Amino acid sequence: MHTYLAANHKRNVKQHDTTDFKALLGQWERRVLLANNAFSNGQWLSTIALYNQAIAHANQLIAISPYRKEATFSLLVSFHNLSDTYLQYASEAPPEERMAIYHMALATLSEVQTRIDTQAVLLPDNTDVLRARRIAHQQRWLLLKQHPELEIALNNTPYIDNSFTVFAATAGKDSH
Repeated sequence: MHTYLAANHKRNVKQHDTTDFKALLGQWERRVLLANNAFSNGQWLSTIALYNQAIAHANQLIAISPYRKEATFSLLVSFHNLSDTYLQYASEAPPEERMAIYHMALATLSEVQTRIDTQAVLLPDNTDVLRARRIAHQQRWLLLKQHPELEIALNNTPYIDNSFTVFAATAGKDSH
């Protein structure tokens, strides 16, 4: 395995034992394999839980070595697999539940995009992060292209006024 460092960031990068990284990467791979098996068996809730565990491992990989290709792509793969799981789950869910599940799939793609964008700000010269960023930015478009029914359903969603929130409700109150 290679270690990828962003230019001009070597002094800010903590050096960690590669055996820790390899062990954690192995744990991530095992979670993904378990999730893939659950997906193949149509066990959607188990699959969602396992991909969330894989995301937790990917977060740790990034915390240990944010400049490594494997860390970045473990995050990207975990989130994209989770989004695909939501789509498959929605296709089998009752019609009244589908829209909420579609929104979870899109929120998952938005989350990974935000996370990779943050990583790109921290490591602007890392080619692997920049590649992952391009992929993350394409996913929503690809999702809607592959599933035109999703875009139609999202466009037909009734408008929900979210302007009244806890923050709006408490904004006028004085705190002492």
